[in-house]
Amino acid sequence: MDDLPLVQSLVKKLAANLSVPVSCKIRIFPKLEDTLSYARMLEEAGCSLLAVHGRTRDQKDGKVIRADWSAIKAVKQALNIPVLANGNIRCLKDVHECLRETGADGVISAESLLENPALFAGYHLADATPDDGNPEDANETELDQPKLLLEYLDLFEKYPVPQRMVRAHVHRMLGNWFRKHPDVREELNKESKLSKDFLESLVRSLQDRNDRIPLVLHKS
Repeated sequence: MDDLPLVQSLVKKLAANLSVPVSCKIRIFPKLEDTLSYARMLEEAGCSLLAVHGRTRDQKDGKVIRADWSAIKAVKQALNIPVLANGNIRCLKDVHECLRETGADGVISAESLLENPALFAGYHLADATPDDGNPEDANETELDQPKLLLEYLDLFEKYPVPQRMVRAHVHRMLGNWFRKHPDVREELNKESKLSKDFLESLVRSLQDRNDRIPLVLHKS
């Protein structure tokens, strides 16, 4: 963001030489007009799809600082290419509200999906209840993060990824459980090489404690 001519040249080079569309993801500038100029420049350089994170690069704490959906809306209105919105997505209701408020063509999520990969299926953590939602309308389900992690491990076995990525995903998906059972987290941290068998036994040890943190669904 400090060298926009360089960004422009990179996108131009990619768009001219790749056989697939070029997508970009940006954060906003403090001034809306700078953000719009940035977005228009990318479109003119050959970007075919733009994802916009509604926070500046200095706004790192997404749980404290709300993303600016109005800035994303302005970008969507200024461009002719598809625009994806990013920021403030904690549950499926947030997805629908974001699409309505921004007019974006789609929504992406990072932090919330790392904690709860079932977010877009309508499941969410109890502490991610919509602001206008009634906690009494939330139905506890049989699904929880350890069960999601077991499914992830099956995919990891089929589609191997670096160990550091697996470790990071385990910490994110089981973070709420580790806060209640730090001894299990320490067991994970002591293990230098992660195997599917070890991780499955780790999950089973959490499940055996009969202290579930279920994912919930709100009544439609």
